[in-house]
Amino acid sequence: MMPMKKITFNAPLNHKAYSYEPMQIEVEKVIPLYGKRFEQMRDHPLDECPEIIENRDLMYMEGNTAHCIIFLDANGSDGILVEAEGADYARKSQFIPNARAIVEANDITAGERQLHAELRGIAERIAELAHTGQKHFTFEDMLGDEDLRVLMIRTVAEMLDRREDLAEVRDHYLGIRGQADFTVTAKPAQEMKLYCPLEIQTEPQYDEDEDFIDDYEVIPSSCACGCEDEINTAIQKYSEPEEKHRGLMVYYDANSPVNEKVVSAFPSVEVRNGELVGVLTCQITEPLTDSEMKEFCRWWEGQCSDGWSEGFEQREIKTDAFGTIYVRFWNSSDSWQIEVEMMDETNDIEEEESLDMGGISMQRVICSISASTR
Repeated sequence: MMPMKKITFNAPLNHKAYSYEPMQIEVEKVIPLYGKRFEQMRDHPLDECPEIIENRDLMYMEGNTAHCIIFLDANGSDGILVEAEGADYARKSQFIPNARAIVEANDITAGERQLHAELRGIAERIAELAHTGQKHFTFEDMLGDEDLRVLMIRTVAEMLDRREDLAEVRDHYLGIRGQADFTVTAKPAQEMKLYCPLEIQTEPQYDEDEDFIDDYEVIPSSCACGCEDEINTAIQKYSEPEEKHRGLMVYYDANSPVNEKVVSAFPSVEVRNGELVGVLTCQITEPLTDSEMKEFCRWWEGQCSDGWSEGFEQREIKTDAFGTIYVRFWNSSDSWQIEVEMMDETNDIEEEESLDMGGISMQRVICSISASTR
């Protein structure tokens, strides 16, 4: 008998009988935590947590039912189930191994379940025939009639129809080669920009008469405006092929509603108010709620501090004005902040407000810009 394939996951082990008594749980929201935020909540659950504070009203007891939030490790599979009881921290919590699988299973459509059963049936039929001496199989033969193909098309259409970023989805499979099986119309996108300060440094210079290297010299952003094109060229060369259509959104947590609302997010630099600043240019199909905006800005902060920017800042950039420079989208000073600009069809600033980001100073600027001036 072949040994069972080992199952590996993270989990706490209880040693008190009362710890095993379950209660009814209703998950009100799934929130991904980026960077080191998940580790911080896991290792210090009694510390004040801005994500809990922002969503405190969603967590409460109703009879024997606990209304909770699952905080999901954006870079892994585990999660933490929290019912804060009105507190600013995870007053009641449970580590959930492979929580991502639970969340994804909840989103599986009826077609996906049926498709999984059909594929398992094909595997069973192949195994059965293998015991009769048959060795070679073609998948087309195992598909048999068109039923499974139709099921696959209908299942994909069902999955597309649930997406926030699509206006219309129709499947019209006729089994004719060259005939379109789907008609899909995306919702019109609106531009949103996230601005942040840059730290630009020149390469250390060797002194001809001494055995040491000068410290890096920081170039004021107002003096580096002429380097805009050279830096943007370096950013484009740093990008990966899979980022072609969505930019950095290919790395965003697929279970978050933000992932469907923000179609693409491309980093660059641009001159703004006489200074060279970092910018994340996004296309969005639906307005982000305040909670989603804070989630998205925290994700971008993580990309600036120890994600995308951490790798980019180590790349040499050759410039005519300053020679070799290094560009960081992050610094640890209190002045670092994210400013958000929304674009519309006119060119007037309609509203400006400040949002408390719990450590991130974020200014939300709702404005619009005509297509001719983009």
